[in-house]
Amino acid sequence: MSSARRLLPLTWLLTLLVLSACANTPNYLMPIGPRYAGVYAPSTPADDGAFKALSWNIQYSRRIDDAIHFLQQTPELQHADVLLLQEMDGEDVEAIARALGMNYVYYPASIHVRHDNDFGEAILSTWPLTDDAKLTLPHYSPRNGQTRIAVWAWVQTPDLAVLVVNTHTETSLMTPAQRQDQVQAILADVEDVAFPVIVGGDFNTLTPWERRALLKAMRDAGFAWATADAGSTIRETGAGVTMDYLFARGLEPVRSGVVSDGDVSDHLPLWAELR
Repeated sequence: MSSARRLLPLTWLLTLLVLSACANTPNYLMPIGPRYAGVYAPSTPADDGAFKALSWNIQYSRRIDDAIHFLQQTPELQHADVLLLQEMDGEDVEAIARALGMNYVYYPASIHVRHDNDFGEAILSTWPLTDDAKLTLPHYSPRNGQTRIAVWAWVQTPDLAVLVVNTHTETSLMTPAQRQDQVQAILADVEDVAFPVIVGGDFNTLTPWERRALLKAMRDAGFAWATADAGSTIRETGAGVTMDYLFARGLEPVRSGVVSDGDVSDHLPLWAELR
């Protein structure tokens, strides 16, 4: 292959990033990627009949060694079937997956202009992950032109196939109607799925009315709020602020919580057990 032909994919990608840059944010708009994946789980993980899901926004993918230690040493966060991570880059997702012995798939939404790193969502699981995809959500951030995404993958246990969706929707800088458009895009994508579905992540619901709008949309789509009893998920802004959620359809929530005694991120890790 000629050197010119070898350069074509790189040239095409750079052109895509330039064309998709809005207000200085280079966004990854192709539906197929970039995509990163790895297989680090044992071939036959233990199955106790319950399904445990975790979600954690690890602030700008910082302090990953501390995050790994916290995930390994905190009883409430151990033995998860699936782990949803937000604000991640690919290298750190792989480090977590390798340390925890989990399979993973990761899609970045953009290159974060402040930190110059990929910025996106990952799904990790002790079970095989199949048929994963990225959904680019509607609208750009009015502040920096950043896009938001949802990542989904099928988790295959011996007795169950679960569609897991991880998202990080826009902040309150976007209009309420536009933020509802992002939630509705996710719900439309899973509307016809007949199998159990888990939707989780950081929905950036800073105010009570933003939370009520999200909960109504999820309830109308048949989802139970699996972490309703967990409490506040934000460490730095005080009690009463919930931005992170786990929702389930086709699975029954059993118990849930947050782990509030760490300082690894501005968000607290969130967990739920379902059957």
